[in-house]
Amino acid sequence: MTAINTTLRLHDDITLIQQAEPVPGKGFLPVHSYLISGAQPVLIDTGVIREKDAFMAALESVIDPADLAWIILTHPDSDHVGALPELLERAPNARLVLNWISTGKLSAMMPPPMPRVTWVNHDESLAAGDRVLHFVRPPMYDCPSTVAVFDSKTRTLFSSDAFGAFVPVLTTHFADQVAEFALEGMSTFCRANSPWISETQPDRYLATLKSLDSLEPSWVLSGHFPAVSRREAKTLFARAARLPEEGRVPAPTHQALTAMLASLARAA
Repeated sequence: MTAINTTLRLHDDITLIQQAEPVPGKGFLPVHSYLISGAQPVLIDTGVIREKDAFMAALESVIDPADLAWIILTHPDSDHVGALPELLERAPNARLVLNWISTGKLSAMMPPPMPRVTWVNHDESLAAGDRVLHFVRPPMYDCPSTVAVFDSKTRTLFSSDAFGAFVPVLTTHFADQVAEFALEGMSTFCRANSPWISETQPDRYLATLKSLDSLEPSWVLSGHFPAVSRREAKTLFARAARLPEEGRVPAPTHQALTAMLASLARAA
């Protein structure tokens, strides 16, 4: 796991905590969490479990965890809940924002502190001081409880796994990627991570994309993709619209694993 630019400020109110997972033959999978500053500071996702100490150090460089008012889990996968137990201890006044399904899934890893839990579902909103956070269903996901979050104040869409990608190099902004390679990496990741896309009704899938575009987000901030500006979002959504027709990503065979391990051994 590589941690870079862990305190990059994307906006006056938004700080990126960035980690990245090397993926042999693909480059990197970015792993992003976001701190929203304001009257009631909000943390969206909590990093990777095995790098929880590095995550906490990065977070503490920009905020005292005790000042957090809200911790939102877009879904309870291991790359989104990493530092949650430590955070709940260090942020005793923070509410944990989940939904019913996420609560059940999280309970397999840790007992959710139910008196501190706030349930917010798709198409519901949360008042967080000087902003309202709107929870929407993203167009692609691997966990049925996944939410995307739209911040009314900055008009930023936090899209969770949606629009994630394997990228050849690590950057914080999509503008610093070779667009063709990054978007192909998005196609591979999203079709593998959400294999049901190839079975979906294209018109309903496209309607979800259009509903996000209609929000006119100033930024699209994925859990696994560099920051996308409003000007670039049209390109992102247009490429994402083609995913259903591209089919499923073939699963690598055991022979492929053997070859990869042999290659890594030679490089060591």
